[in-house]
Amino acid sequence: MITTRFAPSPTGKFHMGSLRTAIYNYLFSKKYKGRFILRIEDTDKERSKKEYEDEILKIFNVFKLDFDELNRQSSNNENHKRYLEDLLVKGFAYKEENGPYRFKINRDKDYFEYDDLILGKVKIPSKNIEDFSIARSDKNPTFILSNLVDDIEDNVTHIIRGNDHSINTIKQILILNSLGLNIIKYAHIPLIHDIDGKKLSKRNNITNVEDYLEEGYLPESIFNFIIKLGNNFNDKEYLGLNEALENFELSKTVLSPAKFDLEKLNFINQYYLKEIGFTSFQENINKGNKILLEKFNIKLIYKDILDRCIKLTDINLELEKLMKFYNSKIKLEVNEEEESLIKNIYQVIQNLHENDDVIKELEKNDLFLKKIGKMIRKIMVNFESKLPIEKIILFYGIGNFKERLLLYIK
Repeated sequence: MITTRFAPSPTGKFHMGSLRTAIYNYLFSKKYKGRFILRIEDTDKERSKKEYEDEILKIFNVFKLDFDELNRQSSNNENHKRYLEDLLVKGFAYKEENGPYRFKINRDKDYFEYDDLILGKVKIPSKNIEDFSIARSDKNPTFILSNLVDDIEDNVTHIIRGNDHSINTIKQILILNSLGLNIIKYAHIPLIHDIDGKKLSKRNNITNVEDYLEEGYLPESIFNFIIKLGNNFNDKEYLGLNEALENFELSKTVLSPAKFDLEKLNFINQYYLKEIGFTSFQENINKGNKILLEKFNIKLIYKDILDRCIKLTDINLELEKLMKFYNSKIKLEVNEEEESLIKNIYQVIQNLHENDDVIKELEKNDLFLKKIGKMIRKIMVNFESKLPIEKIILFYGIGNFKERLLLYIK
């Protein structure tokens, strides 16, 4: 059975590159009816924190990455040491005096090589690989050994990870060969670069997944954006989880580094934002705005507001543009022409009720929006909201519209 794993260390914020790696492993295993393991590599006691582990689990839940097993590396420490002893006994490893345990490189071959499922044949001159550390002087293993032992014990068959691990892969394959174990199949995906072509790192303030969620990017948008970084998916623009499972192929991975284009993420997020229902819209309104909205017809225009939003957080900004000036009760200076229009509008609508068609009545009396729109936008929202005039009137309702007109009638 195909088995993949994702093995994050809970030593920092969960970033976009990690999310892409997790999703690739998830999609590959599920596409072929296999197992997907989440392994928390928590053996760095000084740097590992529960808050980071909680964040990993939260993000897996948000993006619906259902794992079949949850393991913790720290629970496998005895196995790590057992494999170390085996390597020592068989002469494949040694201990430096007052130093770490190292794997002994056999340089009978000029090259070490393996077949990568994405990169093809990877060859590295053997002279470039020194005897490498596999455990500290107290026999606690380094990443190279502990990570590999966990993969062996978990019966992992395929590992998809960033191509910055290529050297680690060569080293781990050398250990596998020395132990006479089945070779795991490896696939290395190109790293994500910023729009200027520089490698993204944890120090970048644009890499953390949680930050994007808090800023108002939808999980569906981030998922869609991140899986298409470096994979063409038959040029499909929008993919949910099911479409991604159908279309995912490692062979479609682009070999050049993927560029993190924020404008593209914004474009995708706008698409998904327009799809949300009124209940979700309401859930993203802050408490203060919810109270103010009680006297307005938000349900009638929420789709129009979403059309003007890039992120969920923009919802409250758009609402404030609609309500801030109105609620301030500030009266602007109007000229004689504007004052005359206000009187005429009021005369037409003064006997109308909430269900009456305001725009139709105005136009019947030669008060077309092209003629009165600028003035209405001025006295209702002080030009702050760019919503169409008919939507602004609909939002406020006839009662509030009349009240504002009366403010300007002497």
